[in-house]
Formats: sequence, structure tokens, C-alpha cells
Amino acid sequence: MKPIHIPADSTVALHVFGVEIRVILNAGATGGSLGLFQEITPPQVGPPLHVHHHEDEFFRIIEGRYRFRIGTDDLEAGAGDTLVAPRGVPHCFLNVGDGPGTIFMGLTPGGFEGFFGRVAADSLQVPADMPRIAQLGSEFGLEFLGPNPLASP
Repeated sequence: MKPIHIPADSTVALHVFGVEIRVILNAGATGGSLGLFQEITPPQVGPPLHVHHHEDEFFRIIEGRYRFRIGTDDLEAGAGDTLVAPRGVPHCFLNVGDGPGTIFMGLTPGGFEGFFGRVAADSLQVPADMPRIAQLGSEFGLEFLGPNPLASP
């Protein structure tokens, strides 16, 4: 594989689920081995509890404070911390800081970043479109297990 250079101004910003996701590197550029993106998360926002059946996922906190649930472990993480959710392990996170947080994420193998593109293209919203979101998720090996248990009711 040849070296890959992704200029900063070539990332694609998607707005899904109330967050901004910037696709930095898609699986097509890496022969399917890796997908990278960055998420800007508002306070008290995070994804539902879910599991990736095909990918390992890593998270590097760039800015802010987050609480994660990975398997049965609850973990606090701040700027500079890195966490890994192995494939098949349920996980979610929540921005517990006072302002927006930023997470750099990667999945291997790549390809999952296409899920966000499909959700954005169809302008799907939680909770109204959750059945369609879950159907799309299953096409990408993603299974939703319920609401985010870290969020306040």
C-alpha cells in the first residue's frame, strides 16, 4: 500500500444524532483495513449502548471529559486518554464535561464509517427513526442494545 496523506481541509463533516462527525480516513483509502473519524460531542450526549460485531474500536480523547461503559466496566477519561472496545463487547460513552468534547476514533477493519454517511444522507433522527437506524446498523454489523445507561433519565 502507498503512503496516505489526508489534508485537513478534505475531511467530510456529517451531522448525525446531534453530533458532528468528521470522516478523516475511510476504508477505501486503506484497502479496508481502517476507518478514522473525529466526533465533537455536546455535553450530556453520547450514543446508545451498542456492539460492533466486526470491528475493534479505539477512542482517543482530544478535549473534554467522558464516561465510558465498555463491557461491565465504567471508566472516566479525559484529554490524552485512550480506550479500546474490542469487537463483540457492548459499549457506549457520554460527554460528562461542561462544554463540547472531542474524540478521535478508529475502527479496524474499516468500513463502519459508511454507517454515518447513510444516516446523514437519509436525515435519520433518534428516537423517531430508530427502527430504520437499527436496520442500517445491522447492515454494518452494529447492534443497538438499548438507551445509553450513563445518561440521566
